[in-house]
Amino acid sequence: MPLLSLGSRWKISWDVLIIIAIFASSLVIPYRLVSGEKQAGLLYWLVTFLFIVDVAVNFHTEVKDGLVILTDRREIARYYLSSWFWVDLISALPLIPLFGWVWGPQVSVLALVRLLKLVKVPKLFRALREFVELPPALLRLFVLFFWFSLIAHVMSLGWIAIGGGEIDRPFFDRYIRALYWCITTIATIGYGDYTPNHDSNLQVIYTIAVQVIGVGMFGYIVGNVATLVVNIDAARASFYTRMEEIRNYMRVKRIPISLQNRIKNYYHYLWETRQGITDVDFFSTLPHPLRTEIALFLNKAILEKVPLFKTADEIFLREVVEELEPVVFLPGDFIIRQGQYGDCMYFLNTGQVEVLVNGKRVAILSEGSFFGEMVLIKSEKRSASVRALSYCDTYKLSRHSFERLRQKYPEFDRQISEISREREKSLEGEE
Repeated sequence: MPLLSLGSRWKISWDVLIIIAIFASSLVIPYRLVSGEKQAGLLYWLVTFLFIVDVAVNFHTEVKDGLVILTDRREIARYYLSSWFWVDLISALPLIPLFGWVWGPQVSVLALVRLLKLVKVPKLFRALREFVELPPALLRLFVLFFWFSLIAHVMSLGWIAIGGGEIDRPFFDRYIRALYWCITTIATIGYGDYTPNHDSNLQVIYTIAVQVIGVGMFGYIVGNVATLVVNIDAARASFYTRMEEIRNYMRVKRIPISLQNRIKNYYHYLWETRQGITDVDFFSTLPHPLRTEIALFLNKAILEKVPLFKTADEIFLREVVEELEPVVFLPGDFIIRQGQYGDCMYFLNTGQVEVLVNGKRVAILSEGSFFGEMVLIKSEKRSASVRALSYCDTYKLSRHSFERLRQKYPEFDRQISEISREREKSLEGEE
């Protein structure tokens, strides 16, 4: 059997299946124990099979020991045998058929041993939180539902076991009414239609215990649900808070309405395209090697669009992406102006720009294009203006970075000089 990666789709699917099997067992075993039904049915044997296979799967799965990922099979076996092996093995054993001939009808109690697997559920949920791309709030809701359902189920069965409810009804009817009693008691909204027998101290004490536990559970659930509702779209809430601060600032400073609208449009564009996270925020805490890898991955698409970089090797591209600075322009923004001295050139990732000479359009550039390089080569005023026709994501390369790349890579220097000469001739022809 091949070694399974912790985050592989197969392993994640298997963990979900085991969680479902644990949940089903935890519902069915106590129910059959209280109702007196036979435990070793189809579900019992199906879960037995899954739990036995799970032991084998864990011997062939990577293990995370602190910050270290163990991939050696001997180390994995040693770690597993000293941690979860005995829990998995004992909960997988078919104890009912093994000891039925000794214990007789009382053997059904041994099915409760299978519930030992519940102690592993938090670990399985932590693995899902780490490797599955689910909103954290949604996963927390699943966890809350899992534990609340089991606790309410067991409390309902406990109520039946001590003689609560209408004992002359069929067992399933008694269970439904016990579940109703349990939930209304936990939620502290009991209507008084189902109450303990006041002649039974056991039922009164049990009701008190459920109420005390229920107060804590209900408070915990309400608090968590409230937190989840607030955090389910925390990024959007943070964005709206930030926008309110910006609007207040612009109102106090009496910035013209037209300019206010452009500023708001800029921030809305950043939200729609980046969900409130800028490149600077994302890269600021990453180490340099990882920052370079991610920058190359994110910017490789634009570099491949630029004819200048299509044949470049990866070493050169790694240096280029380290020097690029993202800049966003709105429709109508002048990216560069004719007659100004410049200190950078631009690469157009998305959007369209127009090239203007003396106010006359001479060209339209789209994604993959670059412009502004001539002032870096000749240190002169810009010979044309460039204006955004749409929202434009660009990358800026400074003069210092540009000169360093030209000196280090002669082929880049030759190509950029050749393209610039052709553009200069074209612009001279338009004047």
